[in-house]
Amino acid sequence: MNTLNTTEIQQLLSRTEEFFSNPFEPLDTSRTDVCQLFRRTKELANELIREVECVNAQNVLLERQKLEMEQRFNSSYIKKENEQLRTAMQQLHVRNAEMDRRIDEFRRRYEDIDHYNTALSSVYIASNQLHSTLDFSEVVKTAEEILWNLVAAPAFAIFLRPEKGEDLKLVGGIGIEGRFPHGALRDPAGMINDALSKGVSLFIDAQTSGDPLACIPLQLQGRGTVGLIVIYEIEQHKGGLSNLDKELFDLLASQTATAMTSSRVYGETMKKLKSMESFISLVSGSDNN
Repeated sequence: MNTLNTTEIQQLLSRTEEFFSNPFEPLDTSRTDVCQLFRRTKELANELIREVECVNAQNVLLERQKLEMEQRFNSSYIKKENEQLRTAMQQLHVRNAEMDRRIDEFRRRYEDIDHYNTALSSVYIASNQLHSTLDFSEVVKTAEEILWNLVAAPAFAIFLRPEKGEDLKLVGGIGIEGRFPHGALRDPAGMINDALSKGVSLFIDAQTSGDPLACIPLQLQGRGTVGLIVIYEIEQHKGGLSNLDKELFDLLASQTATAMTSSRVYGETMKKLKSMESFISLVSGSDNN
């Protein structure tokens, strides 16, 4: 908005007043009337100047108010845009967090599946190793290596029920020196007794050692519980027995029960066969004499 220039009006009045106040010109009636008219005009001009100055001041105030309003409008618009952007960013953060959570979940599931596949492959190899020989001592040795390497158990015992008698005989184990001086599991109690009587595997969670930490029965279809694996300790870094560990124990127990029973029956059969052959040879020698 433009303002009126009062300076030019004042300059024009000053020049006109100089013209009419010339002392070298005589004052006649017409000139006197013109001077009076000029004085009246000057008064009106001064009033106009004052009004113009007031209008100019108002214009300046209006310009300032307009500028302030524009600034406030721009600030409000920017603030509104910032709020919208902030809301959009928060929504993006929420979506990104959800995507990260889902990616982590998929990654854990993939790792679990990969772990399971690796473990199942190891169990398959271990099963082949257990059934690759009918030598009982070799089967026990293989079972010990599997428990040590696959399940990371540094302290465990393997028991097998003899054909005659109730006490379970200690046939293998690691890290159990001095626990079973009689080489047998006598008067089982607590979790060991529960595992034997119920025929189910029992575990203590969220621990790496116990007395015992886990009991896994060795079972054969039609013959019931033929033995028992007792775990006393696992590696500290595992933090406790996982669900995969428990499944591996059950799978290994089934394969170990079959392999040990087969090798023991084979060994006893071979002993009986050798005894029979010795008896036949002895009888044949006596007949020849």
